[in-house]
Amino acid sequence: MEKVKVYTYVDENGQDTLGRVFIVSVVVVGKEKDELLEFCELCEKESGKKGTKWRKAGYGERLEYLRRIFRDSRLKGNIRFSVFRETRNYDSATIVAIAKALNWDKSIQEYTAAVYVDGLTKIKRREYSRELRILGISTHKVQGIMKDENNSLVRLADAVAGFVRDVLDGDSGQAKKLFEQVVKAGALIEV
Repeated sequence: MEKVKVYTYVDENGQDTLGRVFIVSVVVVGKEKDELLEFCELCEKESGKKGTKWRKAGYGERLEYLRRIFRDSRLKGNIRFSVFRETRNYDSATIVAIAKALNWDKSIQEYTAAVYVDGLTKIKRREYSRELRILGISTHKVQGIMKDENNSLVRLADAVAGFVRDVLDGDSGQAKKLFEQVVKAGALIEV
């Protein structure tokens, strides 16, 4: 039986809290990744967010971007996040979040994953590969994305991590309402 190839795009938010809260967002897709890259770019353009990071876009543009993303059935259940509290071991938390995100979908038994992590250095790639294998994750590639501006799925992971952080930090407006809706609908999964 040939293994299914999955692609994971990872970003985080919260190192500035010095361990109070750390969020890791993981977008998991299959063979439709090129189609979803284009879709995410279109959502960025149409929402006005463009190719910017979460914090650099306006509040309205950020939420409109995520509304478009979460409405698309191809991404339902493929956007996952983990929240860690009282830890500064960011690499370990990120590795655990990747493993939990990949193990969440029990329908995929035999897979091999390409893992793309925002800002991951060459030295850290070996550590992540080794630790993921120890956790039972089959990878065929672990790679850092040095400029998340180059990949719309990494920018999506950035946006989701920022979105979850905003809600955890007390945004009680539209962001909280959207968060509650998409979690209830299964469009955003906490692992």
